[in-house]
Amino acid sequence: MPDDLTHLPPATPDEVRAMVARAGIDLPEELMRQFIAAWPQFEAMVRRIPRGLGYADEPAHSFRPTRLAGMG
Repeated sequence: MPDDLTHLPPATPDEVRAMVARAGIDLPEELMRQFIAAWPQFEAMVRRIPRGLGYADEPAHSFRPTRLAGMG
């Protein structure tokens, strides 16, 4: 099993409409069409994020400036 979600099929327009409705968002039809058109790029970006990483695996969570300043 891959460490990301790129193996999943893309959401269909009906699935995107259902997600928007579950979120309680009421968009005019023109905005909904724009949202559906933009969704594949957003979905692809989010699905490339690796899953299963520990908190310290993210560099922003392991940076300690005191080590650079010679204080730690």
